[in-house]
Amino acid sequence: MLDGGSSISKPREYSTALYREEFWRVVPISSRISVLSAVFFLFASIGFVMLLIHPVRQTVGSTVATALISGFCAVGYAWLATVRKYWYMPLLGVAEGAMFWALAAAYQPASLIDDKTALQKQLGILGALAILTTCLGYVLFIVFIRREGNRYFRIQTEMELARDIHRSLVPRFERTTGAFEVFGASIASGAVGGDLVDMADYPGGWVSYIADISGHGVSSGVLMAMFKTSIRSRLASGGSPGELLEEVHRALYPLKMPNMFVTAGVLRFTGSERVDFSLAGHPPLMRYSRVGRTVVEYEPQNLPVGIMPEQQFRADSLQCEPGDVLLLLTDGFSEVFKSDGTELGLAPLKQEFQQAADRPLPEIFDRLRDLSLAYGKQDDDQTILLVRYAG
Repeated sequence: MLDGGSSISKPREYSTALYREEFWRVVPISSRISVLSAVFFLFASIGFVMLLIHPVRQTVGSTVATALISGFCAVGYAWLATVRKYWYMPLLGVAEGAMFWALAAAYQPASLIDDKTALQKQLGILGALAILTTCLGYVLFIVFIRREGNRYFRIQTEMELARDIHRSLVPRFERTTGAFEVFGASIASGAVGGDLVDMADYPGGWVSYIADISGHGVSSGVLMAMFKTSIRSRLASGGSPGELLEEVHRALYPLKMPNMFVTAGVLRFTGSERVDFSLAGHPPLMRYSRVGRTVVEYEPQNLPVGIMPEQQFRADSLQCEPGDVLLLLTDGFSEVFKSDGTELGLAPLKQEFQQAADRPLPEIFDRLRDLSLAYGKQDDDQTILLVRYAG
């Protein structure tokens, strides 16, 4: 959310087709040549088999042309499937049929091969060529699988390391400090998450915050780590949550990728019942009032961090009363969808929060997450920050 209640969307999780396209984009050129060559030789062998079932005399030219048409058209089909240009496949099929028709028109065998020796010789040559090209295709497929397999396992090892680093950066925590109970947890949608929830002390009190990095994967995880480091390194200077976000923005903007940004919610506590907060493009801060048994929403006052080169961040305050619970969560909870595309949204989560607000903080988290998962598949990181004022 932004000023005035408008919204800003983050990149959605890739579909299977987009993942496939991204995979082929990063495959080394040598591997692409290997797999396309394998397809060529495998289907060239089918051209030789086609000639085997027609016992008419073949020339070197007709034999080579049949194999080339079969092999190169197969490569064309494979490439069109890779780049998802399926609508060109019928055109390629028509072109393939036209090439075989032209070949048949250019080469018109007079009759069947009557000489048994000549027939056996031709069948032997065509059979040998079919076996040879099949073996070549098989070997090239093995080369491709072995090379990409090694690359895959190397990447998986690095991803496991990145996952361990992420877990150490975003641990689940439950603490009591003064009159406040604090709980934070983050469940990543993939190997490396881009969400962050944290709690840190500073000379005048303590700060707890939540952040959601745009996108997914390693790049988001790296920016998340930079955001956490930047926040913690600037706590000693004090200041309001808005001033803290301004300092973080100035540090991160020159370092991040142009299309990346951070939505964040920062809560500052100074030992009293007052809470200073600043929301940067983040979903609303929800406050459960135990006195009125109602949930009040505080809309974001600022753009997300990293949108523009120069940004200012405003902060506000609220007064807590005994039993009040503050809730910040990322849109991974609300942006889940049914099979018909219907989105869960914040309203059901707000209602569930209101009903569960008197329960222990970890139980509130479990109930909100169960509600989200019961509605649809988790496509984004799900992160929550809960603070209860005991009074």
